[in-house]
Amino acid sequence: MNKPFYKKNWFWLTVIAVFLVVTATGYVVENTYDDKADEGSYSQQNLFKKTSGSKTSTIDKFNSIKLGAGGSSLRKVERKLGEATFISNNEDKDNSTMTWNNIKGLDDDVSINITFERGIAATKSIKGLDIDRKNDLTMKDYNRIKNGDSYDQVIDKLGNPDNYSESNGDMTLIYTSDVEDKVDDETTYIKILLTNDEVTGKSQVNVQ
Repeated sequence: MNKPFYKKNWFWLTVIAVFLVVTATGYVVENTYDDKADEGSYSQQNLFKKTSGSKTSTIDKFNSIKLGAGGSSLRKVERKLGEATFISNNEDKDNSTMTWNNIKGLDDDVSINITFERGIAATKSIKGLDIDRKNDLTMKDYNRIKNGDSYDQVIDKLGNPDNYSESNGDMTLIYTSDVEDKVDDETTYIKILLTNDEVTGKSQVNVQ
């Protein structure tokens, strides 16, 4: 009399093999997802990585735009960033605010805004970078920022900001991504103010 199939060796070997395959697949999927940045976010390493066909990254180009007296001209900025997506005053581009949001290598949610006065860059900002951080920012990180810290010291402590703006020597850095919050789904951010490359103030909302 033949043994029932569930008592045969080949049946249990098949069950064990299927179990191992399913377990291994689940592990790979879970860890791949955990290690992957959210769609539309940027790792700090890739943010400054050189882009194809360019000697410098978009962030490097943005940082190289000088403001005020002796600042970058409209023509020079256009050579760096290409044609603007939006111009506030087409009849007088030399005195207008221009927006770029079709930037090669960056998500469409990222926008660069530059205001020109007499054809020279006067203010600039970049928003929507959505940085993917290795660790969430907390109140402990916030408290590490002290008045008098330099821009580089802030970046060393907190990493790259999601939003950056500069005007007349004043810089504002705003951190919104991967900030540990006290209350879910509530506005959460860290804001750092600098003047002449020194921290002059800071504020936070809902940071844990």
